[in-house]
Amino acid sequence: MPDSDNSDPILGDPVPRDEPFVVPASPEETFDSVWLRSINIYAPNTSEAEPNGGSINIEMLPYDGSKEKVLVTADNEGVEYINIPSRINGRKSFWSCVDEVPEVKEAMDAILAAVPALRIWANTPPPEPDPPVE
Repeated sequence: MPDSDNSDPILGDPVPRDEPFVVPASPEETFDSVWLRSINIYAPNTSEAEPNGGSINIEMLPYDGSKEKVLVTADNEGVEYINIPSRINGRKSFWSCVDEVPEVKEAMDAILAAVPALRIWANTPPPEPDPPVE
């Protein structure tokens, strides 16, 4: 209900606590690496058929390798993104990235080479557990 003197709502008087609630100070932390949380490659066609098609989106979280700690916050604080196509550098094509960055080409070749083994692993039930030892 608005106060008659101004338009700010009246929140009322605070209710005292029996004991104050104290939020402990957190020590400063340093995250000197990144954790790859998400990699999405969309390649609807080959570079010959559609040279400007496809995209890659990578999401990286702050990571402290010495403590093996990933920083996850509700507001994605410190998260880095790589998106191709990119408006930042004017590059329009995932396939140009594959053609121009040797490490990306090697990575794509490695992913494609891994698909048959991944398919077999994904379609093979896990082994039966060992019977309990009496």
